[in-house]
Parts: sequence; C-alpha cells; structure tokens
Amino acid sequence: MRAGGEFTVAALTLALAAVVLSGCMSAPPPAPLSPSNSAAAFDARRLEQLGADLPPPSTGWDRAQWLKAALALNPQLAEARARVAVSVAAERTAAQHANPTMNLFAEYVGAAARSAAWLYGLSMDFLLRRPGDRSRAIDYAAIETALAKSDLAESIWSVRAALRQSLLDVASSRDESALLEALVAQRQTLLASDRARADAGEISRSQMLADELELSRAQQRLRQAQARAIDARSRLAAAVGVPAAALDGIPVQWDGWADVDALDAPVSQGWRSAALIGRPQIVHALGEYDLAEIALQNEVAKRWPEMHLTPGYAWGASGVREDALSDFSQESALGVNFELPIFNQHQGPIGEALARREAAAQHLLAAQADVFAQIDRAELAWPRARAAWDDAAAVVAIADRQHDIEQRSFAAGAGDRPSLVSTQVAASEARLLLLAAAYDAESAFGTLEDAYRRPLQGAESELPLTGNPQS
Repeated sequence: MRAGGEFTVAALTLALAAVVLSGCMSAPPPAPLSPSNSAAAFDARRLEQLGADLPPPSTGWDRAQWLKAALALNPQLAEARARVAVSVAAERTAAQHANPTMNLFAEYVGAAARSAAWLYGLSMDFLLRRPGDRSRAIDYAAIETALAKSDLAESIWSVRAALRQSLLDVASSRDESALLEALVAQRQTLLASDRARADAGEISRSQMLADELELSRAQQRLRQAQARAIDARSRLAAAVGVPAAALDGIPVQWDGWADVDALDAPVSQGWRSAALIGRPQIVHALGEYDLAEIALQNEVAKRWPEMHLTPGYAWGASGVREDALSDFSQESALGVNFELPIFNQHQGPIGEALARREAAAQHLLAAQADVFAQIDRAELAWPRARAAWDDAAAVVAIADRQHDIEQRSFAAGAGDRPSLVSTQVAASEARLLLLAAAYDAESAFGTLEDAYRRPLQGAESELPLTGNPQS
C-alpha cells in the first residue's frame, strides 16, 4: 500500500505542476491606448512619410499613386485588416482540442465502528466531442475569415471610390473656378459698358440692372465652386488617411479629367458575370449562407449525446490517529454523463437554424438582385452621359463660332464692344456647360466601375486591388 500511496502523491504533484506551469506561460505585454497620443500621432501624419515607395508628393501624384497612399494610411482599412487577423486567429482556436477539467476534493468520513477520517481525491473530465464537431468548427472559422476578407475588399473599394470622387471634385472645382473667374470679369466689363450706355441714354436702366443680377449670380457660383474645392480637399485627406493640413502645398493633378473622349468603357458580359458572382457583397452573402448551413448541421448533431468521461481516484486512511501508511485505502471510479433527450429532440433549435438558413438564402438572392440593378443603371447611364457631353461640346463649338464672327466684325469696325463681350460671356457659359457635362460623364464612368468593382482603365487597373473580382 505504501507504493500505491507514493504513486498517488506523485500523480497529484504532476497534475498540480501542470496547472501551475500552464498559468506561468508568458503573457502578452500590456498595450495601453492613449487617445491623446493617438490623436497627436494622426495629426503629425504627412504624405512624405511614405518613403521610397512613392515619389515626393510635391511632384504631383496620379490617381494610382494617391490610391497607394490610401492603402497604406487609411485607418478604416487598417481596422478591416485587423479584423481579418482576428478571424485567422480564431481558426487556430477552432482547431484546438478541448482541455480536460481537473477537480480536487477532500471528504470527511465518519463511521460508528471506526474513527473518523479524511479522504482525498481528484477527478478528470474529458469531453468526447460528437463526430464532425471539430471539423465543422474549423470550417466555420475559415468561412468567417473569408467573410472578413470580403469586408476588407469592400472597404478597399469604398476607399478607392471616395478617393476618385474627391480627386474629381478637386480638379473640376478648380477648373470651374477658373472659368467662373473669367466669366465674372466678362460680366464686370459688360456691366461697365452698359452703365456708360445707360448714362448716355442709349439703353434703359433695366438692362443695367439685369447685368448686375447676372454678375451677382456669377460671383455666387464662383464662391460655391471655391467652397466645393475646399470640401473636396478635406474629403481627399480623409480618404487617404491624413489630416487636412497634410495636403497644404500638395498639388492635386488630374489634368485630363474633362477629356471624356479618352474614357473607354466597353460593356463586357464577362465583367458583368464576374460581378454578379464575385463582388464582395455577393461573397459575403454566400458566406453567411454557408455559416447558416454549418449552424444547422451543429443543431442536427445535438440529437446525439455529447459524452463526458470522468475518471476519478481517491485515497485516505481509516483514522486520523493511526499510521496512514499502515492502513492506507484507495479507490478508483469512472463516470460517464450525457444529456438524455427525453423532453425534446432539439427540434426547436433545428427549426430556428432552418429558418436562418432560408433567410440567408433569400439575402443572397436580394444581394444579387441589388447588384443586377446597380449594373443595369450604370450601363444605361454611361452612354447617356456621354451623349450629353457630345451635345455640350456642340454648343461650345457654336458659341466659339459666334464669338469668332463677332470678333472679326469688331475688328472690321462693323461691331461694338458690348456685343463682343456678350459673345465672350456666351462662350464662357457654354464651356461651363461642357465642364458640367464632363463631370457628369466622369461620375457615370465611376459608377460603372463601382458596379463592376474594377478600374476600367489607367494605372489603377495594374494594382492588386482585393476589390477586383479577378484579383
């Protein structure tokens, strides 16, 4: 019996040592957050900190280079990448086997014929998982990782769309402001000329009042364009992931944005099909359906019991006043416990899981219908926006011809300056109309890219964007 007692003490010692060592494993160091420090760090961000991957921003970046900067600095993308890392870590957790549970106990036993005594023991609880539980958990975690990656892809494209729109707004507002400044000057010249004519009695005062009203409108349009430019630069900074002050002195170039002839947007059936099955929105909905399917399988598996195997061991002596080693007793036990499906067979949870799977299926169909509608609207809007730009270009050509005729007439002494300035005003208004049509066409082109989730041309198409269905 002495040898058995020594073996029991050794086993208990080893078990306790395992528990202590598991608690003494190196813990991750603390990483406290300070909002004031993080705010100061964000405020200190500058585009020059990106290093050799990009040329100096003072040289003027193209859209692809702005996008590279956003991919590196945008905080929302950093958050989405961190969520992907969380899901990847959860895959490791899902693959782990459950640790056994150890229970240490002491029991005081009193008997009429013998002295009272203490019994000591331990038991272990081993979970015997149902067949397929672990593999389903691994699959579930892998699908959640795929969902996190699809969310990251959608975030990347959202940042790209916001970046493109803000760059377009900066460039268009700048060009519009230049045209409006010329228009204001022309309106001022026309007002001065009409004021002189009104003083001379050649025209009525009402005509001069009309000129003043048009001048005020032109000045108001100029202020609005300048305000849009300021707002656009702020949105550009937000899309890149830097404070607005980081763009001070940084040129924003998109010189050919109004050249709608350079836009090539062929409608591709392959791109349409790829978007309908590969857009992050569709991938996410399909992943949610797969998760619902695994959840249903888990509920169905619960109709069979999950076993807990509990071996135990106890030892002690017959009395506290006797030599424990001369009267040592021990006993072993083996317990098995499981749920008895008497009152229900998990039909309620199974029914809930079935309903959730059906809801996920309907969500997938609704997501595809939404993508269908987005693509249809984009494919219909683009040729109309292009046609409107062509019409505006024709108006500019007419206005330019009228101005040329009036200028030749004025040079020949057959015309007057107010008529010449009026044709200049008409030409400026036509160019503003063309600029607005170019903006609408660029916006329609961007909407088409959003529908396909792919850049249709330019250096951006060479970047490994996760949001591209084929990347």
